Parts: sequence; structure tokens; C-alpha cells
Amino acid sequence: MFLMILILLLVIIFSYLPGQASALAKSIGNLFFSITDEQLNLRSQLRDLKMEQGSISITDEFARYMKLQRKINSFTDAIKKFDSTRTKQMMMLTVGVKTAIYVLHGLIMVYLTFAYKNEPLLQLPPEWFTPINKLVAFPTGVPGGVGVTCWIIICSSVVYRMKSFLQVT
Repeated sequence: MFLMILILLLVIIFSYLPGQASALAKSIGNLFFSITDEQLNLRSQLRDLKMEQGSISITDEFARYMKLQRKINSFTDAIKKFDSTRTKQMMMLTVGVKTAIYVLHGLIMVYLTFAYKNEPLLQLPPEWFTPINKLVAFPTGVPGGVGVTCWIIICSSVVYRMKSFLQVT
């Protein structure tokens, strides 16, 4: 009974984890891909240049205004370059986290299938499953027994249907 509940909980957890992969990747990314002092310095210089440009009249000091505009453009380009690199890193991290979740899910389910392939999780009267007795008992082969594979499929189906039902209402 414990194993049945454990498999159900694992299926529930792994059905919701991929949806949380981006939040998890964002937390990990903020830890590893934090904004450097150089980027903070560029941003503060850009802010100062914009304030200085805002205090200048374009009609009175056009040359100075345009010189500041060129500096602002170069700082903006440098910041965009840093941001695009960080965005690419975060996207790759999100894909990696999502892939790791799916691989971990698959490995756990394969392990459970092979570890408990000889014993049924639940023993029921064999006549309940008469036409599909061997499918329900797979891989144990015990008549009336519910195998791990069948239980994983049942749990996945129930969780999928509950998720779709809860999203509709």
C-alpha cells in the first residue's frame, strides 16, 4: 500500500514540476548569473547621462546634446549585449531544468518498474479483470495482481484527468 501511495505522489509531483521549471530556473539563474559590478556601473552611468541630457536644451547646446546621445546609445548597446547573453543563459538553464525533471521522472519510474516487477502492488480477485488479466498484472504475471506498470499508467491517467478538470472549472 505504501508503494502505491508513493507512486501516486511521485506522479502528482512530476506532473506539476515541469510547469514550475521556469521559476526554479530563475532562482538558480539569479544565483549563478547575477548582474556584475560592470553592468551595474554601466546602468548607473547611463542613468547619469540621461539626467544630464535632460537638463540640457537641445536648441541651445545641440553639439553637447548629440555627444551625450551617442554616449547613451553606446551604453545602451553594451547593456543590451549583456542582457541578451544573460537571457540566453537563463533560457538554456530553463531547458536544462525541464529536461532534468523529465529524465529524473523517467529514471524513477523505470527503477520502480524493475525493482518491483515480481510482486503485485495489490491483490484482487482474478475474475475482476478476466478479459485483461495479463495486462493488469504485467510484469508480475500473478492473476488478479495489479503490477507496477499498470499502477503507474492508472495514476498518470487519473492525475492528468484531474488536472484538466481543475483547469476547466
